[in-house]
Amino acid sequence: MSDPTRRSVAAMLLVVAAALILFGTLSPLAVQWATGEKISVGPPWFEVAFTLPMLPLVFLLGAGMHAAWRYQPAAGLARLLKWPALVAVVAGLAVPALVYGRVGALVAAGSIGAFWIIATSLLQPLRSWRRAPGTPGMSRAVAGMSIAHLGVGLFVLGVTVVSAFGVEKDLKLAPGESVEVAGYTFHMRGLQNVTGPNYRALEAEVEIRKDGEYVATVRPQERTYLVQQNPMTEAGIDPGWNRDLFIALGQPLGDGAWSVRVQYKPLIRFIWFGAVVMGFGGVVAASDRRYRLNAAVRERKPVAVEEPA
Repeated sequence: MSDPTRRSVAAMLLVVAAALILFGTLSPLAVQWATGEKISVGPPWFEVAFTLPMLPLVFLLGAGMHAAWRYQPAAGLARLLKWPALVAVVAGLAVPALVYGRVGALVAAGSIGAFWIIATSLLQPLRSWRRAPGTPGMSRAVAGMSIAHLGVGLFVLGVTVVSAFGVEKDLKLAPGESVEVAGYTFHMRGLQNVTGPNYRALEAEVEIRKDGEYVATVRPQERTYLVQQNPMTEAGIDPGWNRDLFIALGQPLGDGAWSVRVQYKPLIRFIWFGAVVMGFGGVVAASDRRYRLNAAVRERKPVAVEEPA
């Protein structure tokens, strides 16, 4: 596939994704204007509308970074990418099944796509590392490209896992009671009033355990700020590299019980970390000396002025 064709396909997929998101955003307004009825377009529409065109783009991304600029024979590209493809398929099926206990069609597609980008992003650095001493290594532009694509893979993995395996529950909890969410036990030890620099709050002390072992203690609050008198929720968060646990106080339900929202977000930090890695890759690529030399050459190049006849 030629390079202009690859770019055209990628641009087309991005346009389709943008059009579907725009349709989901504006269609409730159009229906209300035309009929007077109110409709809502929820997360399921946006998830499907964004996923369908983006999945092919994810797989094109891993192949595109190793394709030649003008033309790439399919056989040569297939030989180069067969091992990353195998790694992506095995890891994309095994990791969700072994770590989270199940694999669905969308989970498999997202995980395979994520590991595909990660594996292909590491291919060039590994080939450069295995070169004989004295041979030229990777340029900063290539290194930055590999780092940025690695960030994309981490981002896709985080989005896939947190969308498929995240848990969110609204429950009733009183001091001395416990609830279990995603294998973690949340035990409310008590409630107390606290005063901050510009707010008053009711604070809950919640102990988190997993399989009977202590994990953390978090203190979600229901705050009232003195300047506006509007209650605000301050969630208690236990962060981790592979998951975040959230608990937030809602409204009192009587008899000392409160509504609480408990969330389990696996690999959510991969989303933010992937974005940071992408940005770092862009900085590395932009620092390539060739870009500065090309800019200097363009500045020194004389401009031809056509003399009047």
